[in-house]
Amino acid sequence: MGFGLSLWFKSSKEVLVIQMTTLYKYNPNENTFTESSDFDDKDLLKSYEESSYKWPIEGDKLRMTKSTISAYEWCPYQYFLTYVMGQRGEETEAMVRGTNVHNVVEYFWHKTDEVMSEVESLLNDDKTAMAKEKLKSLFPYPEEGYHHNEEVVIDQWFEWQWARLLVCHESDMVSSWKPVGNEVEVHAKTDVEYEGEMYPVHLKGYVDRIFSDGDGGYILMELKTGKWKEAPYKYSSMRLEMEFYKNMITLAQRDEFLPVTHWAWEYPYGQVNGGDGADWIIEETKTKSKYAQRSLEKKMKKLLKAHIEQDFPPVHKDTCSKWCRCQSVQCAWCDFVHICPAWKSDKFLIKEEVKK
Repeated sequence: MGFGLSLWFKSSKEVLVIQMTTLYKYNPNENTFTESSDFDDKDLLKSYEESSYKWPIEGDKLRMTKSTISAYEWCPYQYFLTYVMGQRGEETEAMVRGTNVHNVVEYFWHKTDEVMSEVESLLNDDKTAMAKEKLKSLFPYPEEGYHHNEEVVIDQWFEWQWARLLVCHESDMVSSWKPVGNEVEVHAKTDVEYEGEMYPVHLKGYVDRIFSDGDGGYILMELKTGKWKEAPYKYSSMRLEMEFYKNMITLAQRDEFLPVTHWAWEYPYGQVNGGDGADWIIEETKTKSKYAQRSLEKKMKKLLKAHIEQDFPPVHKDTCSKWCRCQSVQCAWCDFVHICPAWKSDKFLIKEEVKK
C-alpha cells in the first residue's frame, strides 16, 4: 500500500488539479513474474547485461522493449526523461489495477491443474454450474478486499475463459484451453541499420500468455486493463506490440512457441474512460504481420537514430500538426510538463486536492 499522485484533469482556465489516491497493491504469487522467471540462455542474458537504455552513454548496445518503442513514439522527450535519465512518473490507480489483475490472472493459470480433473468430471456429468464454481474458486481474494475495480475486470475476464473452456470441452480439446506459456520472458538479439552501418540491439519482453492453436501453431495473447476503442490507431498499436513479441520469439528461435500463427488481445475493462466496451480480438498473423513488421522496423530505426544523435525533442500542442493526439491528451496527462522545455511558462497553477 502506498500513495500516488495523478493528474486528473485540466480545466478551461488551465489549472492542473492533482488528487491523492491511496493505492492498494496485491500479488498472490510468491514472487513477481520477473523474479520467478526461469530464463537461462547464457548468451542472451550476457547480451542483456551488455545492453542499456542509456546507450551510447552506457552499455555496449541499445536495449529495446515494446514499451520503449511506444514511449518514444508518444513523446521523445518523455521517453528521454523516463528511460535515459531514469525519472519516473507518479504511479496511478490505473497502473496498480492493471498490475493487480495481471498478478491474479498469472496465479489463476498456475493453479488450474489442481482442479482441472474435477472440473472436467463435473462437465462430463452435465454439472456445469458446479464446474464453473469450482474453477472460479481458484481466484484469490485480498484480506482488505479490492479497491480499484479489479473484481469487475477479473469477472469479465473469467467469463471469457469459461466460454472458451466450454467450447474446448465440447470439441474434446480441453488440453488447448490452458496456455502453454504464462508470463513468458523472451530475449533476442538483432541488428538495426543507420546510415549504412549495422548496430547491435538487444530486445526483451514478457508475453502474457501463449496458447496452442490446436493445429501445431501458437497464439500470442495480451491482457489489457485499459479502455478499448474500435479505431484504426488502436489496432495498429496492438499489432505493432504483437509483432514485436512475434519477432523476438522468431529471432530467439524459441521453437517451443513456433510458428506463431495468431495473435490476440483482450480488454475486459474496455468500457473504462469512455471506451467502446469489453472486447477481445484474434487475428491470423499471415494477414496482418507483414505491414506490422515494416512499421516495427521503421520505429526501431527511429529510436536507434535518436540515441546516436542524442536528439529527443519534446512534443507540444503548438508545434504538432492539428491531427496530433497531444492536442487533447498527450501533454495533459504527462508527469513532466513542469520541466518540459516546450511548456516552460508561469501560466499553470498547481493545486493539490485529497481524494476522499
